[in-house]
Amino acid sequence: MAEAPTGPGPEMAKPFFERASQTADMGNWDYAIELYLEGIRRDPDSVTQGHQPLREVSLKRKILGGKSAGLMEALRHRGGKEPLDRLINAEYLLAKDPGSPHLLLGMLKACQDLAKPALANWIARILLESQKQGKTRKAILVQLADAFEKIGEYSSAVEACQLAAQLAPDDNSLRDKLKNLSANETIKRGRYDQEGDVSRAVKDMGQQKQLFDRDRMVKSDDYIQQQIAQTRQDYLADPAVAGKVNAYVDALLKTEEEGDENEAVDVLAKAHAESGAYQFRIRIGDIKIRQMTRRYRKLLASGNKAAALEHAKQQLQFELEEYTERAASYPTDLALKFELGKRQYLAGKYDEAIGTLQQAQRDPRRHVSALNYLGQAFARKGWHQEAAETYERALQAEIPEGGKKDIYYNLADTYEKIGQLDKAEKLFSDLAQVDFNFRDVRNRVDAIRKKRTSQ
Repeated sequence: MAEAPTGPGPEMAKPFFERASQTADMGNWDYAIELYLEGIRRDPDSVTQGHQPLREVSLKRKILGGKSAGLMEALRHRGGKEPLDRLINAEYLLAKDPGSPHLLLGMLKACQDLAKPALANWIARILLESQKQGKTRKAILVQLADAFEKIGEYSSAVEACQLAAQLAPDDNSLRDKLKNLSANETIKRGRYDQEGDVSRAVKDMGQQKQLFDRDRMVKSDDYIQQQIAQTRQDYLADPAVAGKVNAYVDALLKTEEEGDENEAVDVLAKAHAESGAYQFRIRIGDIKIRQMTRRYRKLLASGNKAAALEHAKQQLQFELEEYTERAASYPTDLALKFELGKRQYLAGKYDEAIGTLQQAQRDPRRHVSALNYLGQAFARKGWHQEAAETYERALQAEIPEGGKKDIYYNLADTYEKIGQLDKAEKLFSDLAQVDFNFRDVRNRVDAIRKKRTSQ
């Protein structure tokens, strides 16, 4: 490591940042990462000189084929006794895999533990942007909304919560959360709690928020109804225009009421019958799946598990038929192949799933997931050697650290079934060291060790 004064502060960090920049210019990415982290340890507040250029280096390294941290490397950089140690370790793992939403979230938590709101805001915005550009995840978006709320960044909190609500339109708690965040955003923007007519008229903050929420709900419902009326008028004037059909359907679906959804299905069915455009047929299927999912959640919430299970079986059969038809209509669409293969596996059609998933694995975005399902399909048939080799191929790909655990578990389980107990124990043990509560890994380690002792 570069020779420099030790201790905290910008002056102590400066030599490390300068040396890191020079090292990065020479393409020595891994050493540059170490130098930046040494500087950050001395000056964790430095975004422009430390965190930002470190992220740029990590992105360049990734583009040029840099590998993410392996399982044991991740173990060495997991957690830490002090908040600063946790930040450094989290940022090290993120530097090795800068696109991982789980590692971005880990760094955000480390910033919160260290009580660095400006730094937390910086990394939270990066994570929010990554969610908008890639596959959005409800749990991450909710945590992002909470993080932004804690540091008073209500507009960003609202944006994150809106994205989460779009993924779970039936989640009433998210609706309530969005209303509260929107109220706080308006209060902050208008300085209602400090000055102006509203502040003088409504002294109690709770009453102020209640009035705002009521007004917002009325306006929101009115606006949706206005949209429905306008798009219906446009649609009726020219029902053969696909854009007007879809705009009317979009407006109807915003109410999340089954009656309006059924009207949307009727509109789409008419458009499909008259034009033959398959896109309308797909939208009908999506709406029906949405309705079935909502009914399943209600059954589950009511405690009627038997009815929920029966409904889930019916929904799986419907989705299987739906994606079979879609894949036949678009035989080169690998995303549809993956969705079909997944449902074939869940329905116990393992031979069909294997053939479909072998095609779907050619999709770079779904390569690892397709291999994971493919391995499970082989395993269900009792083809454990083929399953093991499939999981091993999956692990050769670039996978975020959090996404490896399922594959490690499945591979360890397969190794045990084919009698390779040393390999099985090693993988289960590695998993237990990373996440002791993951599935039943602790019991699996104990069981294998007892089995080996008794042999």
